Amino acid sequence: MAYPKPVSQRSIDKIVRDWNAETVCVLNRYFKAFADLYVSIQLKDAWKVFKKFEPKIHKKQFIEFSSIVRREDVPYYIYEIDELYCDERRLDTERFIVHKDLVMDGYGKLRNVYDLHEAQIGKPYYSKSDLLTVAAHRHHDTELRDFVDNMTFTKGSQKGKVFAQAVFITKDEQFDLDYYKSEATRKKILEKADRPFSEKFMSRIVLMTEFSDNPIISITHFLENNDYEFESEKQAESFFRLLQDFMNNSHLWLNCGFTPTELFVMQPQQMPKAISLGSGIQKAIREGQIDRDEIIRKLKKMGVDIVD
Repeated sequence: MAYPKPVSQRSIDKIVRDWNAETVCVLNRYFKAFADLYVSIQLKDAWKVFKKFEPKIHKKQFIEFSSIVRREDVPYYIYEIDELYCDERRLDTERFIVHKDLVMDGYGKLRNVYDLHEAQIGKPYYSKSDLLTVAAHRHHDTELRDFVDNMTFTKGSQKGKVFAQAVFITKDEQFDLDYYKSEATRKKILEKADRPFSEKFMSRIVLMTEFSDNPIISITHFLENNDYEFESEKQAESFFRLLQDFMNNSHLWLNCGFTPTELFVMQPQQMPKAISLGSGIQKAIREGQIDRDEIIRKLKKMGVDIVD
């Protein structure tokens, strides 16, 4: 079943000409925020979140808007449920808002959608008062991005270039270029390839944080596949410390918009009130592998006291 093609903005304007302009603006803002923060959410769940913030807009308008925006060129899809799960009965409230970044090209293009739906089961949707701000800035990546921009290739064809200045086709991109024969698909691949390696690497970090069972290993393999070696053990430690901080404090799709730290705090029945630092951790602290003050700070942030 083919997804409908976008219609012109002129046609959309005709459809919404009787709508209040502010209502259209608010709905556009929240639909995009839901796609950015949750990546995939069913309309009935999106409505439960939305009505907390905009009680003056009726459910009928919310549902009707999903039909309209389905024909617009926006960063997300509005899928009917039977377009994702063929045996389901089509209902307006069962539609899904799905970010386009979740949908891949070619065979198995919806694989990530199904994986995310499994990961999100039983988790509440982030609906705090700062939802719109969090949706726009969901990654805790300021320090990590700066670090990545200044990482320098020490070998290979890009030797001497920092990641922010290195523009080349990666091995993954070359594989896709060799595999896909469609000129339209190849054009998309080349457009994505024409950007600094730092941007590609940050995109890969986000992808692996959301989808990999072991993101640190996956990210390390990506660097190795692109001829990168850490200049020193100290540099590697700095990178992985920032990476761990990024993963713990980013608002993740698989957590329905919550950070891992927030979700952990919300499940106190699974969390001890106090712990003692075991002999292995104490040894690592003595040898300088772990910063004692930092680990205590993070544990206290999660509501756990340290018993000496």
